Amino acid sequence: MQGMHGVELFFVISGFILALPFAGHYLTGDQAVSLRKYYLRRLTRLEPPYFAAVFLLLALNAWVHPGSSASGYGHLAASLFYSHNLVYGTASTVIGVAWSLEIEVQFYLLVPFMTRLFAISDRRVRRAFVIFLVLLAIAARVLILNHHSRLQLSILGYLQFFLIGFLLADIFVADWKGLPQKSFLWDAVAVLGWPLLLYGLRWPFFTHWIFPALLFVLYCAAFRGRITQLFFSNSWITAIGGMCYSIYLLHHEVISGVARFTRYLGTSLPNSIYLLLQFTVVGAAVVGVCGSYFVVIEKPCMMRGWPQRAWQRLKSRFAVRSASPSETFAD
Repeated sequence: MQGMHGVELFFVISGFILALPFAGHYLTGDQAVSLRKYYLRRLTRLEPPYFAAVFLLLALNAWVHPGSSASGYGHLAASLFYSHNLVYGTASTVIGVAWSLEIEVQFYLLVPFMTRLFAISDRRVRRAFVIFLVLLAIAARVLILNHHSRLQLSILGYLQFFLIGFLLADIFVADWKGLPQKSFLWDAVAVLGWPLLLYGLRWPFFTHWIFPALLFVLYCAAFRGRITQLFFSNSWITAIGGMCYSIYLLHHEVISGVARFTRYLGTSLPNSIYLLLQFTVVGAAVVGVCGSYFVVIEKPCMMRGWPQRAWQRLKSRFAVRSASPSETFAD
C-alpha cells in the first residue's frame, strides 16, 4: 500500500511548480501570470497525450478482451471529461491511473484562485494561514471524507499536499531567492527521513498527520542537501522525470502485460534476486514503451505554441493542394 502514496509526492511537486510564477508575482513583483496562457498551456500540454492514451487503451482492451463491455460509453465520457471519480465514485474502468489526474485537473482550475494566498503581505500570517489550511484539510479527510468515496477522490481529499507545495514555493521565492544554500546537515535529514517515511506509512495516524509534514522537510532537503541535490539533478533522474507523464499514463498496462510473461522467470532464485530480476526486466519495458510514447506523442506537445504552428502548416498544405492548375503553371 505504500506505493499508493507516491501520487501524493507528485501532488506536492505539482503544487510547488504551479505556485512558483504566482508566488514570484505576489512576493517579488515579477510579471503577472496570464491566465489565458496558463489555461491554454495546461490544455495543449496535457490533453493530447491523455486522449491518445485513453483510446489506445480502449483499442488494446477490445483486442485482448473482444466483446468486453467493462468500459461503456458512460465510463468513457466520464473519463474524457475528468469526472469519473465524481460520477461513479471509483477509478476509471478505461484508464485506472487517471483517478489522480482528475484531482490534478481540479487543482489546475483552482490554482489562480488558491494562489491569492501569496497576496497576504505578512509572511508569518501567510504561512500560518497555509499551515492552518493544511491541518484543516487533514482533519476533514480523517473525520469526514474517508466515509464519502466521491469527496475522498476529489481535491478535497488531497488538498493538504498541494498546499505543502505552496508553502515550499513561498520559502523558495521569499527566503531562498531561488538559490537555496546547501549543507551536509540536510543530506543527513534525507538519509534518515526517507526510510522513516516508508516505515511510518504502515500506520494511519502517521499517514494522515505526519506524512505531509515529513514530505515538506524531505523536499527542503532535496533542495538544500549537497549530495541529495546532486542525486535529484542527475541526468538519468531528470530524464525519467521529464517523461513521467507518459510513464504515469501507461505504466500499469505495461507492467501488467510484461509481468504475464516474466513472472515465472527466475522463480528458482532467492527472493531478493528474483525481485531484482523482475524489476530490471519490467522496468526496462516500462522505460522503453513509455519512452517511445513520450518521444512520439508527448514531447511534441511540450513545445510552446505547437497548436498554432500545426495550424499554419495545415493551412499552407491545404492552400497548395487547393491551388488551381493555371495558378500552378503560372508559378
